[in-house]
Amino acid sequence: MLSGTMGPAARPTPQTLAYAGLSVATVGWAAGFVAGKVALAAMSPLVVAAWRYAVAAAILLPFALRQRPADGLGRAAGPLALMVVCGGVLYPWLFLLALSRTSATNTALLIALNPVLTLLFSPLVGERLDRRRLLGVLVALVGAATVITRGDPAHLATLSLGSGDLVALAAAATWATFNLTSRHVVGHLTPAFTNCVIYALGAVALYVLGSGDRPWAQLAAATPTAVAGVVVMAVLSSVIAGQFFLVGVRTVGVGRTVVFVYLVPVLTALLSTTLLGERFLPAPREVGHARSPLTCDRRALAAIA
Repeated sequence: MLSGTMGPAARPTPQTLAYAGLSVATVGWAAGFVAGKVALAAMSPLVVAAWRYAVAAAILLPFALRQRPADGLGRAAGPLALMVVCGGVLYPWLFLLALSRTSATNTALLIALNPVLTLLFSPLVGERLDRRRLLGVLVALVGAATVITRGDPAHLATLSLGSGDLVALAAAATWATFNLTSRHVVGHLTPAFTNCVIYALGAVALYVLGSGDRPWAQLAAATPTAVAGVVVMAVLSSVIAGQFFLVGVRTVGVGRTVVFVYLVPVLTALLSTTLLGERFLPAPREVGHARSPLTCDRRALAAIA
């Protein structure tokens, strides 16, 4: 006989919520490519990055003020400062510098090492490194390389390392350092406060780096659509995705969180096809003059950095 009342519905676990949030974050990061392509039609990369961070910091400021630590930063001060340097300044700068000195294909392949580097060094922050995680990241890295080279492994033989490639590798290492450092911060500071500090200080640094491009003049001359692109990047890629990323690090660990980065290229392709009318192209038979699927969107890549 069935009971007339039903028990309370099972609540999702924190881990389930974290994974759901990271899935949303990947959509936000992917949307940043599309919005970045729109914004960069009217503004230079460093200027877009600076205004994106400034808008994100302004959105998070009320929440950060309410959630600021009553007893100060304490032990989180040092790691937070390193996150500001790595995630707010060095990574966007190195990424843009790499794109200016090497091909988008080389840059994408080297930046794709970020999850691998993060996982390899995750024991330094107290996380286990087992065979299953190594195998999963290896499969993801092979998949990323397949997409970036358009399914032709022979394209890897045509790549050569130069100064720009070393800069791209440094950018990947910087991003991995940011990920690992966040593990020491998320247990002491809220995501809103952490991200607000990173974005605010990063915006100032990026503004100074891009001062030669006259950020205010570019913003004043930009079309409403370009400005909307900056706002969309700030809201979806920085505020929402940034929050879910730190929640993921705190809940399921940095090793599992960072693997979600590999979903971004697939979602970006889907959004670009739907919203921008871009097409999927088959892999060419000859790679001598083939364009990487990322070379047509170099400036949009810079926007998400």
